[in-house]
Amino acid sequence: MLRPSQRKGDSAVTEDEIRQANLAVMQRYRTLLLAQRFDEWIELWADDGICEFPFAAGDGPKRLEGKAEILGYMTRFPSKFSIEGVDRLQIHQCLDPNTVIAELAIRGRASGTGKPYNQQYVVVAQLRDGKLAHYREYWNPLVSAEALA
Repeated sequence: MLRPSQRKGDSAVTEDEIRQANLAVMQRYRTLLLAQRFDEWIELWADDGICEFPFAAGDGPKRLEGKAEILGYMTRFPSKFSIEGVDRLQIHQCLDPNTVIAELAIRGRASGTGKPYNQQYVVVAQLRDGKLAHYREYWNPLVSAEALA
């Protein structure tokens, strides 16, 4: 990913071009995650990427560091929840072109119980050189607990 001060061909890269490239990464993130194509999905991450879940409850991880930890966690997700679709996705532009904030609502089921898992998320993602460098995902842990109980 180019920064505004870098050049692409004969012209400087604008903040809008950076935003558009980062939004494309986030769209690909969603597509690959829903398709459970984790080997491709993890390539969207920086090698030293950090994934945080500030509202994680119980023994769930609050912070994952590096691609191996992130991939290990996410490949276990389908054993807990199946996602049937994304009902709402809203992306918010930020002053920093390398930051993306997204609100989304998903529809799914807890794999073990069959109960509905209809969750809302707020994601704050910071990208560096076109890769996810720091990702924070906020959700309601009570929805998860109810679906798993």
